Amino acid sequence: MKLILKQTALLIGAMVTLYGAALALSLLLVPRAQLGQRLDAGLATQSLYMTEPKYVFLARGQLNTPSDKLLLVGASNMQAGFRQAQMQAQLPQAEVHNLSVGGSNITQVGQIVDLVREVQSPEVRRHNTFVIGLWYGLFADDKARWYTEDRHAGDTDIDIERYRYGFYRRTAHGPAPVLPPERLDWGVVLIHPYLVLDRTARDLTRSLRSYLAAKPKVITDDQRNATVISEAERQKYLAFWRTYMGSAQTLNDAPFLVLEGTVEQILADGGRVVLVDMPIPAWHAQGAVLQADYRRRVDPLLARLQARPGVKVVPAFGTADDDFSDEVHPKPRVTNLWAQRLATAVAADVLPSGTQAASAN
Repeated sequence: MKLILKQTALLIGAMVTLYGAALALSLLLVPRAQLGQRLDAGLATQSLYMTEPKYVFLARGQLNTPSDKLLLVGASNMQAGFRQAQMQAQLPQAEVHNLSVGGSNITQVGQIVDLVREVQSPEVRRHNTFVIGLWYGLFADDKARWYTEDRHAGDTDIDIERYRYGFYRRTAHGPAPVLPPERLDWGVVLIHPYLVLDRTARDLTRSLRSYLAAKPKVITDDQRNATVISEAERQKYLAFWRTYMGSAQTLNDAPFLVLEGTVEQILADGGRVVLVDMPIPAWHAQGAVLQADYRRRVDPLLARLQARPGVKVVPAFGTADDDFSDEVHPKPRVTNLWAQRLATAVAADVLPSGTQAASAN
């Protein structure tokens, strides 16, 4: 028995030593992710974290500071419409972080809000202003969005990152943390060799994967600005969203309850909420099966929430169809104007006194 214990101890010691060497080598060759003072999930592909969900999950530890924060959350139209750098220029006295993740529904947005709160002290939470971008696509039912063959039933993209490196374990009551959230940064250091290996594999196989998957080339801002959407493309986009929303004829109540619960939790912490009614092209609004039902449900909800102290509703900006490069994303040439308008609303009504927008011309 003693021999078995001795051999087991030697084996464990050898494994720890080898992993320690791999960790030291990975940190030497590829330093820890340099994220700057502000988080921007739109830069995830350029970072060690590679994807937006992983970026948000692993980088959120630096949000535990006593500064006033503007935290942008939503789907890809929120990320593209309110660029972090442009918003930061408008609100230099606050920390602006864009934590929007493409493909999110309101369930995943609520998870991102919870993940931020999880790493913050009660006092820090009082400095949060969450800006949530709303439109009908954000209210896709979980059954349509997350019950797919490529994942454990119901797991969001954020859930996948919770379990990927063992930070959480799966329980009958949902994800349970294995590593205390306040030790997140330690965990990120410990998995550094895996992060480096993942990125190295991605970089070495980029060309092959792009060829096999027939991925479209990255479109520049100039190309997006010059985009003209044909009638055939409009119909394709409308068909995509019908399928994405599960071919539903009406929206369910559950996603709207999730939004209301998320707002209530932020307010209970002493934080503030800005609900942005995200615009979409007129042709999309007119052709979308669920748009009318969305407005029927969301308008009274927004009116009710806006009556709460600490909640601000920003109506949809007046925009022309030509301001969009596709069915939901604004052209880069209009995003600075969007940033100015949002910054004015936020600084005037939500952020603590003394934090003012730089300009709103």
